Amino acid sequence: MIFFLVLGVLGCWPGALAQATPEVPDLSGPWAMLQVLAEHWDVPLLGERLRRVVQVARIRVEQEGKSLTLWSEEVCSMFFDMGTSLVQIAVTPEFVAAVRVGPIPGRIEEEGDEFFLVVPPYLVFNGVRLQDPEEPLPTSAEDPRVLDPEGDGKPGFTVRVRILGLLSGEAYVVQRLRQEYRGRILGPDLVSGSVVWQDEQVTLGASSPFFLISGKGRPAPELAFFVLRRIPEAASCAEILALFEEELRR
Repeated sequence: MIFFLVLGVLGCWPGALAQATPEVPDLSGPWAMLQVLAEHWDVPLLGERLRRVVQVARIRVEQEGKSLTLWSEEVCSMFFDMGTSLVQIAVTPEFVAAVRVGPIPGRIEEEGDEFFLVVPPYLVFNGVRLQDPEEPLPTSAEDPRVLDPEGDGKPGFTVRVRILGLLSGEAYVVQRLRQEYRGRILGPDLVSGSVVWQDEQVTLGASSPFFLISGKGRPAPELAFFVLRRIPEAASCAEILALFEEELRR
């Protein structure tokens, strides 16, 4: 009887409880990330449509305890679903190759027996460098804060526009993007969750006034999401894109 009592006491000892505490997941290393941003926007003559920006990237995570640091190392794909075949837009391959984001601080949060990846709000700037991250975006191509990330000699980053399948042109844009993430850690190789985001952009010029695109939209947070899948160190972009075939068909 004493033997069983001793086992009962040891079973309630704080050390025994500590051993039962779930271990913090190790997220360090290379990952593939699918990110889908969605917003409602007004199309002339057509009314409101759902616009999606779909991006697949290679990212790296460093971890110390529950603290994380994330970098985007390479964007493998970026395309725009405008909600109508009458309007198509795309960015240049040179812009996609120039995109690098990070370091971005994040953390792992524990809720009950579940763990979550959390990235607090952070800003991404495209085609512009600001002294104060909250200052107004430039409205003139001559503003010295305007960059040329593609090196094509045009202000900001270049957006290619095609209308009705017939008319093609370009718009030159600067952008401030605010994003934050919260995703459930579903296993050692998978994280999935939501993206909260806001987009602010200014069109500085266009190849023709006809292609002066609007940056106004209304985010659709219920349709924005991200998925992280762990990848081998040497995974190619083709292998990364293949990981998200199902999601990319949505």
